Amino acid sequence: MRRESSARAGVLLARQRSAVRRLKRDLFGPDGSLRHPYFRDLRREISAGFRATSAAKLRAACDAADVVYLGDFHADPACQRVAAELLERMARRRRVVLGVEFVYTRQQEILDRRQEGAINDPTFLRRIHYREEWGYPWEGFRDLLDRARELGLPVVALDRPPRGGFDGLRRRDAHAARGIAGVLMRRPRTAMLVLFGESHLARGHVPRQVARALARRGISRRGLTVFQDPEPVYWSALARAGSVPDAVRFDGGAFAVFHTPPLARYESYRQILERWRGETPPDEDVDLTPAVHHLIDTLVGWMAMRPSRHRVRHRAGWVDDLQDAYPEVYSGLEARQFIGSILAEHGRSPGEIREARRMLVAREALYDARSNTFFLVRYLPGPAAGEAARFLRVALSGRLHRDVESVSTDVTERTYGAAYNEALAYLGARLVDPASDVVAGVIEVPPTTARARKSWLAAHAAFEESRALEPPPDVAEPLRGSRELRRDLARELGRKLGRMLYERMVRGRLSAREFRVLFTRDLDPPRARREVLRLLRNLRR
Repeated sequence: MRRESSARAGVLLARQRSAVRRLKRDLFGPDGSLRHPYFRDLRREISAGFRATSAAKLRAACDAADVVYLGDFHADPACQRVAAELLERMARRRRVVLGVEFVYTRQQEILDRRQEGAINDPTFLRRIHYREEWGYPWEGFRDLLDRARELGLPVVALDRPPRGGFDGLRRRDAHAARGIAGVLMRRPRTAMLVLFGESHLARGHVPRQVARALARRGISRRGLTVFQDPEPVYWSALARAGSVPDAVRFDGGAFAVFHTPPLARYESYRQILERWRGETPPDEDVDLTPAVHHLIDTLVGWMAMRPSRHRVRHRAGWVDDLQDAYPEVYSGLEARQFIGSILAEHGRSPGEIREARRMLVAREALYDARSNTFFLVRYLPGPAAGEAARFLRVALSGRLHRDVESVSTDVTERTYGAAYNEALAYLGARLVDPASDVVAGVIEVPPTTARARKSWLAAHAAFEESRALEPPPDVAEPLRGSRELRRDLARELGRKLGRMLYERMVRGRLSAREFRVLFTRDLDPPRARREVLRLLRNLRR
């Protein structure tokens, strides 16, 4: 039985990997540029054996190193934020020099003037031809340079042209290694943090060349390599333990840290490519419609459905292919600007609009059923997939252009209906981003609400264990209280049910048909309470 359960969990993981693989195929083609022999060392190093470790042990290793090589996925500003935090930590213990890839060595004087405050950022970017020569989001690199300036630390430019193509990769490695070795020789008591593309930091590239250059002078310095979000380890960790640790240590001595799931990592790169191709003006947010629709396709795939052939009926009276009914998507500044007017056009009250704005900030993604519109502050696969699941719940149950939750005067039924929808949002988020255990929309609540929630969940757990059909007073009475408390209780009950459904899916005990029925089931009163109770009681077995 354990072997069968493990095999079924493997099938689920394979589906999750397949979603990432499809996006990578769209970006890199059938084989991908990483098939080039230069990347063999990186593939070998991040595919080696590893074990989970603590953030404290990683910090201790960085403190003991003379040079820390930090791998950078240039399209993800979170990578540069990690570099800024690490730089500040290292600077508390000793003098540190920051080495960067995104500025050419020949532009060192321009970089120095920027760090001295002699020129502003627009001038700096024009003078180093940032958009033409680098082109990745400036915000993360800006914040890193600002942190170095605040700490009074020197920054050294380590790259040389040309950056395009494979032929110059090894020459760039050799150039960077000479620059790093030069700093370490001239400043023997100074540590160095080097932020460079992860492929350059595989053991056989920059780190080895630095060690050799120092050895020729009879100098030895301790080096440490830290990769960020290596995909093979992400999937291996999920397969082993069902979660991704904060950090791992490879058998060869390198470390890795995790903060961005693969779907978000490659989606950020897709957005960069769209800008480079000239499909999005520099002053506009990238259209995230393809990313959202890809998430919907991924969830539909687990239902064994073809969105181009499945027909959905609108409550407004017409029929569409599911794919033709996919929501309009607004992201970034547009999402914040348009949400109020779009919701007002579809009859939302000022209070509902204020609540929607708060939820958009909390979730960073929000689907509105009445307008069939998707709003995104930024793309995070888990929260976005949760809202994609809300869309599918609406579309497959025939509620497009209506409220997702049943209209009922019975607050108990409304709460259970909301809990059911929250459970599906949680399930969708975990299926797409299994490393996330966060329900989209969970917000901080006052201590009194937190205590009431805890007490109510305990009472509800006792209700689940009984055979009673009607909620006892300690379950029913709180639901007649404030609207905010009801919403909080619905979210928490939905989280509980969603986690149980996810575990059932991981164990292979939820078929594609059963998964689909969860989204198509009509839960008009009084069915919501009965169905939630039925699921909770059956899933406990």
